[in-house]
Amino acid sequence: MCLRIREKAFSADDKPWESAKKTGFYHGGGIADELVALASLFLRRRFQLGTIVRWDDKPQLFSIEKWIDRPIVDGQSNLGEIPSYLKLIEGLNSKYHQKFILSVRLYHRALLLIEEQPDLAYLNLVSAIETLCQDHPIGKVTLIDLDSELSQLIEAIEDRELRSKIEHSFLKRERLIGRRFIAFILDHIENDFWIKDKRPEHGQIKPDQLPELLKRIYDQRSRTLHSGEPFPPSIFEPPPVGAEIDFSLGMTVGEKRWEPKDFIPHVHFFEKLVNNVLKVFLQKNQDRK
Repeated sequence: MCLRIREKAFSADDKPWESAKKTGFYHGGGIADELVALASLFLRRRFQLGTIVRWDDKPQLFSIEKWIDRPIVDGQSNLGEIPSYLKLIEGLNSKYHQKFILSVRLYHRALLLIEEQPDLAYLNLVSAIETLCQDHPIGKVTLIDLDSELSQLIEAIEDRELRSKIEHSFLKRERLIGRRFIAFILDHIENDFWIKDKRPEHGQIKPDQLPELLKRIYDQRSRTLHSGEPFPPSIFEPPPVGAEIDFSLGMTVGEKRWEPKDFIPHVHFFEKLVNNVLKVFLQKNQDRK
């Protein structure tokens, strides 16, 4: 089935960077993707967008091969390494058995999706960590850390005991998963993760940048699931020169724009990070009895 789409093209005179804004409309794809998704819903059929065969009504030949993370399928793997990991599975503390296998299954699902649906792969990778980090210690947290305005209002209560009870009740119901997510990853990274070969010259993430980037990742996950805000367009394309994060000065799609402070790591970097974290967690939680 051939689908003919006509959409607006921006010229340099339109100054798209100036007219675009952070609140501009963007749903994670073009008008063709949107129509195919709507047709799948209305007709309850699995439609998939094929290759572009014409551009400006002229025949075109477009390559359909694009690898978000080519190293996942390149090179050789030694199956002889698996038994040593299975020994670690046998030794894993029993209280983590169910959580760990669910986390591994979510990671595996991300690898299956990473080329065609990198945004869903990203969500599965975040969930793989969430499964394990629910009770990870984050130190003492006070009300003022979470909500300074509410803290000031409670401070206005003269009864000190009542103030303490209200604050304790509020903190008790807060799961603080975002903070646990960041702390869990930072506590399960080995130094060799940062010194592996073939890291890019441009768009390389430094260890001291990671806490802020992890916060952006978790915030993006929350905005996607709870507010319907798609992932930035950079994660849908192969990273230039193997970059771990977009190193451009900004990007625009139609009416919406993103600035460097809005960027999150490419999905292939986060996948490698989650892979490392899960393996370290497995090693750290062996039952020594």
